[in-house]
Amino acid sequence: MHIRLSLLACVSLFAIAMPAFAQRTDNNAVASAEDAFGKTVVGDVQIGIYNPDDVRGFSPVSAGNLRLEGLYFDQQSNITDRLIEGSTVHVGISAQGYPFPAPTGIADYSLRKPGDKFVTSIGLNYGPWYGKSAEVDLQIPLQGDRLGLIAGAGLYREGNPWGGSPHTESYAVSLRYAPIPQFSIQPFWSQINFRNDESQPLIFTSGNFLPTRIPRNRFLGQKWADSQARLNTIGVVSQGKAAGFDLAVGIFRSTFSGAMDHTDLLFNVDPSGAAGDRVVIADKGNFFGSTSGEFKLSRNFIEGPRRHTIHATIRGRSLSRRYGGSDIIDLGPSSTLVPDFRAAPIEAFGAKTRDHVKQTTFGLGYEMRWRDVGELNLGLQKTNYSKQVDDPASVIPETKDSPYLFSATAAVHIVKNIALYAGYTRGLEESDVAPANAVNRNEAPPAIRTQQKDFGLRWTISPGVSAVLGYFDVRKPYYNLDTASRFRQLGDVRKRGLEFSISGQIAPGVNLVVGSVYLDAKVSGEEVDLGLIGERPVGTFKLHNVANLNWNLPWHKPLTLTARFESTSNRTANAANTLVIPARSVTSLGARYRLTVGNKPILIRGTVDNIFNKFGWNAGGSGFFVPNGSRRYSLTLATDL
Repeated sequence: MHIRLSLLACVSLFAIAMPAFAQRTDNNAVASAEDAFGKTVVGDVQIGIYNPDDVRGFSPVSAGNLRLEGLYFDQQSNITDRLIEGSTVHVGISAQGYPFPAPTGIADYSLRKPGDKFVTSIGLNYGPWYGKSAEVDLQIPLQGDRLGLIAGAGLYREGNPWGGSPHTESYAVSLRYAPIPQFSIQPFWSQINFRNDESQPLIFTSGNFLPTRIPRNRFLGQKWADSQARLNTIGVVSQGKAAGFDLAVGIFRSTFSGAMDHTDLLFNVDPSGAAGDRVVIADKGNFFGSTSGEFKLSRNFIEGPRRHTIHATIRGRSLSRRYGGSDIIDLGPSSTLVPDFRAAPIEAFGAKTRDHVKQTTFGLGYEMRWRDVGELNLGLQKTNYSKQVDDPASVIPETKDSPYLFSATAAVHIVKNIALYAGYTRGLEESDVAPANAVNRNEAPPAIRTQQKDFGLRWTISPGVSAVLGYFDVRKPYYNLDTASRFRQLGDVRKRGLEFSISGQIAPGVNLVVGSVYLDAKVSGEEVDLGLIGERPVGTFKLHNVANLNWNLPWHKPLTLTARFESTSNRTANAANTLVIPARSVTSLGARYRLTVGNKPILIRGTVDNIFNKFGWNAGGSGFFVPNGSRRYSLTLATDL
């Protein structure tokens, strides 16, 4: 999670946009979604108003709220889709029945699992932005469905919306052994290598105005300001039943090794597009690595129509980070509108900062499910947290915290097809990392205490169609840049809002997922009281709507038409709250065609995103601007052999 912006941009595009195909020619996230709060199926699109990087205006990834097969996972680098089946965001009613929920929401990844048939899947992709990729996935049964292997590799010459074209490779291997239905063990290894990832220029204006429109699909950065890194994840997951208990254990190692990283910053940009100063920040040898895991023990008791479950869990992590010693390269005046290539400088680096985090958490939970009545979940966790920082320029005292964390969620069926739900959760979560334009760039603040309240209802309109309406209130300490460009706590932030979802098959062959969130975000504290910053965090909007539609044509069933619509209201564009980015909407259209050649399934999929080529700005929390992606085309061919 502690990854520099330019690196994260490359990896997130790779992890979300690139499809995977092992037995996935029939995958459909829209058809399988139970709500619009965030679901990904590998080989299909991300749907919903939330995703692992954005839930109710916060990031489960940054907060450290990731799970792998339901087990605690402290991610420091992305996992390739060669290994991951998909992900689900647990928030609101989807967090009901999920042991030990978190205020920022939980993103749970599922591993691909081998079947009892030998399958070779091949995927070829063109686009978006002229990117190209080729992927091969293998599913090899070694002993029926008892022992199987999955393996995959992918080669990518990706296309980025700012004109960059990084080279990426991904590999994964996993072996699953299930000698009896009551026991399974699955070790795995995942690696992503990327290089030549050119940095996207980040624009900071000189006043209270939006940047002038810049050319898209054209590289305006520095050719030598690229990044190279290796991302590794290894681990093992085991689940079983013994003596009436359900047991699950996971141990994971996640590392990010940055050979080189550059961040391109354009300061004091005027309305004509001229930049008063261009600064490139170079980093070499950054490293983030974490060993984490969880042991979970559960016991069920049946009492007539009621099922009681007791959960006990132990979680832990040991995180080490090495960063800093950056070289600040001042290139002087420049432009945001035309290429301004400079000669590569000789870079010099200083001493690095090192920090180390240790955290252990013990939890006890109780779950009761009463058939046709409702359910209740209670959880109590005791966590012990410590962080040490070795800074070559200053002495930083060790920070510690050991709170008790309580959670309670409940749902009641007031009538057969309507359920009310409510929840309260406290957490100890990670804050965002200091951005590249901070004087303490890459610094990670100590863990912060957070809390969440929510309630709402689910209405089962008809079999297969349901709607959810909910209210939430999330509170956290607020970190951002102060007037001296130091990333620190400036106060507290409270995000309240309403979220709505409707999903299901609304007509024969027609699946719809619609989601909407109204978000009221406010910051309080000394900086607000002094008038140094406004009440609304930078980059936040009040209304976000998403709709996904799949239509399987009844007169030609191999053909499915797809559509996606997304809109946002005005969003805050500066810390003073005196500037907004106008509302915009984006429409995407596509089609899937399935056919069989020699008894082998083939999927052809084409999409056009942002079909009207809408231009708009996105604002980063630290005050920079980048444009949205232009109209783009993708064509995918996948087959299972």
